[in-house]
Amino acid sequence: MRAGGGRAALWVTLALGLACRSRTAEPVTDAGPARAPVTQETLPSCEVLLPSDVREAMLPGFTMKQERACPTCGPLCIFRSASEKDVTVSVTWDCRPHYAQADPHALLAPSLQAGGEEIPALGRAAARRSPAQGMLQVMTWDDDTPCALVVTWLGGEPEQALDVARAALTATRPDLFQPGAPVPPGAPAPPPDAGAP
Repeated sequence: MRAGGGRAALWVTLALGLACRSRTAEPVTDAGPARAPVTQETLPSCEVLLPSDVREAMLPGFTMKQERACPTCGPLCIFRSASEKDVTVSVTWDCRPHYAQADPHALLAPSLQAGGEEIPALGRAAARRSPAQGMLQVMTWDDDTPCALVVTWLGGEPEQALDVARAALTATRPDLFQPGAPVPPGAPAPPPDAGAP
């Protein structure tokens, strides 16, 4: 078994657990005309959400691999460094219609109850926590989309997770979540729609 495999499984589990636990059960008030719901199938790939120029600026020298780790999450973008073998970074999106209307304090409550700290001036709401030694998770809710963004940094200098969260949040644009959103050159095209079942 490869060294560090257990650590990688731990951070994936913690990232997904934090994203799933953050959901509030508040009823959503009518916000006007409904737009197409953001689902795993409509979320773009890591290549689209984090274009190469953004990736290179936020994590120079890291390579990216994409996984789909849970049925309700967006892509799980995993970054590894060739020079810093003990560092793993993940970025994932969790998009829910009620996030757009939810009270920021209600969004933060699960993270704060799990020992997290609020981060001011990062999206609608943001919290950070260290679930394990050498690990930092940052969860932030976007101002412009109904999405939460979870960044998990394991190893090295985990405080850099805040910079990654800022860069990824800035790159998260509403037009990327619309059906038929443009795919940048070199990004894998989504599979063709098979039509109604």
